[in-house]
This record gives sequence, C-alpha cells and structure tokens, in this order.
Amino acid sequence: MKLNSLGYRSQLIFAEFDGLSADRGDHWAIHTLSNPNFFWGNLLIFDRPPRRGDYASWTRLFRQEFTNPNIYHVTLAWDSSAGEVGDVSEFMAHGFLLESTAVLTAKKVIRPPKFNESLEVREIQGEKDWKTVLALQLASAHEHLTHSQWEDYYKKQFAQYQAMEKDGFGHFYGAFLDGTLVASLGIFHRNGVGRFQLVSTDPKFQRQGCCQTLVYISSQLALGSGQIENLVMCADPDYHAIKIYESVGFKRQQLEHGVYWWDKSRAP
Repeated sequence: MKLNSLGYRSQLIFAEFDGLSADRGDHWAIHTLSNPNFFWGNLLIFDRPPRRGDYASWTRLFRQEFTNPNIYHVTLAWDSSAGEVGDVSEFMAHGFLLESTAVLTAKKVIRPPKFNESLEVREIQGEKDWKTVLALQLASAHEHLTHSQWEDYYKKQFAQYQAMEKDGFGHFYGAFLDGTLVASLGIFHRNGVGRFQLVSTDPKFQRQGCCQTLVYISSQLALGSGQIENLVMCADPDYHAIKIYESVGFKRQQLEHGVYWWDKSRAP
C-alpha cells in the first residue's frame, strides 16, 4: 500500500529510527517501540475511509498487531487524497474520538508580520534546557489526559528526540526572552523531509509573536542545513495556531482523519 499523505509518510521518520513500520497490504502498521502508548505513534493507517461494518475488523486488526499487554489504546487512521471522513458512527458509538489534522508544507519561509526582535532562538542543549522544555510542554498540554499521563508521554518522546539528535537527524529549538524559555519545537528529518514536533508556547507569553518567530527562524536553520528540502507541519485545522504557521509561509496540502480510544481505567 502506498502512503499518499506527506503527513503519514513523514511519520515514518520516527518509526524507522527506533520503531517499526510495516506495509500489511491494505493498511500500514506504525510502532513507536520506545513509547507504546503514544496514541498517534502506534496506529494502523488504512487505504480508505471507514465504512459501516468496519469497526469489528479494524479494531481486531489493531489488537492482533499490537500485542504488548501494557498498551491501553486503539488508534486507527486512513489515507485519503480527498480528505474524506467516511462513516465513523460505529467507532463514535463505542467511545472513540475523531481527530482531524491539516498537513501543511513549506520549501521556503517568509518573515512573519509579528516578528519578535527580543527573542533569542537556539538549539536546546543540556539537562537543564530539557527540563525546562518538559515544564513548558506540561503547562500547555490539553486536559483530556492527566498530568502523569502527559509527563510519561513527554519524557519518552524527549528521550527519542535526544537520541535522534545525537545521530544527526534533527534538533529541538527554543525561543528565549531574557533567558526564559517561552516557546519550543523540534524538527527532525530523513530523505530531505523535515517534520515539526511539539510546537508549544508558554501560555503566559502568547500573542507576542513568540511562536511565529520561533517557527520562522528554526525553519530557516533547517532549510539552510542542506539536509532538508521540504518542511511538514501537522496541525489542528480549527485551532488558531494554524494561522501562525500560514503567516510564515506554510500552505495547507491535505486533511487527515483518524479515530482513537483509550482505557481510562488502565492509564497511569
């Protein structure tokens, strides 16, 4: 099965580093072995949107693929060039949530209108920096998971990012205002494609151009490295942050959809 979406294809950057990606014919299986309950890093991606009657077979395929007894989630997505949602009614009736994601790309960036001249943008370095990034992520995390769930997820993800950085596959960047970290993100790459990760701004410093400035400067650094030709950003199509990315020159290319569920009684 050919993965058409650049969003899904760029997800393989991480699975192929320390995980597993496998073409199963009518679907792909993506495993993030270092973080088995990373919902969107351990999933099946089907070659079409769901139809009525797919619930039983798709969830069965997930459980056949992901046999780690500690996994407490199910995530199912589909690769659709037209961005169709399909019939998700069975999944929703069983407590699944629908998530839609816009895929944006850029081969060059433009200086944003709200550029913050006071920021210092640099790579995240050393244990102190990484602890600060963790605190920033936790401060801006959504409320559908608990603090301990998010902390477990971020610690495992940052371990992966640091290993990828050590092997030359990208960097995490921070925007600092008078020495205080106010925004951060990662860009990791393979085969000329760079994928953004965990773009976050401290809630206390929003609407000051911090995110625009960080995305712009980090994109320039990535594109100027000689290793990246195309940048990929995946974002909530209805969240205000997508306008920030568009202000820097990113353009919407595709819309992806997926459904996910987790057993709240087993989650840490």
